[in-house]
Amino acid sequence: AASGNRPAVVLANLSGFDGSPESLRKLQLEYGAEIGRAVVNFDGPIIFVVIGRYHGGAYVVFSQELNPGLEACALEGSFASVIGGGPAAAVVFPREVRQRVQADERVKEAQKRLASKPSSAEEEAKFEGVMREVEAEMQAQVANEFDTIHSVERALEVGSLSRVIPANLIRSELGSSLRVAVEKYLQK
Repeated sequence: AASGNRPAVVLANLSGFDGSPESLRKLQLEYGAEIGRAVVNFDGPIIFVVIGRYHGGAYVVFSQELNPGLEACALEGSFASVIGGGPAAAVVFPREVRQRVQADERVKEAQKRLASKPSSAEEEAKFEGVMREVEAEMQAQVANEFDTIHSVERALEVGSLSRVIPANLIRSELGSSLRVAVEKYLQK
């Protein structure tokens, strides 16, 4: 509805399509394709600002390559990557997580206790509890490391974003961006 008559500003905190059964059930791929089509076909300036995180399909459908009128930027401290840290730890780096779990002293100690005496259901349950706890910690650790590397600063370096904005300047920066984008659009 705004195409051709006013600019669009998108403040985004999006995880995007991750390929999970839940994403498929909630039709995220279909909605993402519609958003991508809208971005490609939009006539006018689009200012896209990451205010939290954008990953997966959101990273793709708000690509500056899809529409010459799109400017993608992000607030300092937000996250941007093709996949988020949590899904990356679970899907891309499960071997790394398993290795860290097996190397953890709590797991080694629990394995020794389990191997030293005839195993009972109680001992096996304790061991499983330790494994679950350590695995959750290691997944969180790998996710954090991934998110630290795949920051908005990195997205800026590779050209996925045009700039990173300090949070206290968002209003003035958006105003300036809109003014410049509208002037550029009207000169076409």
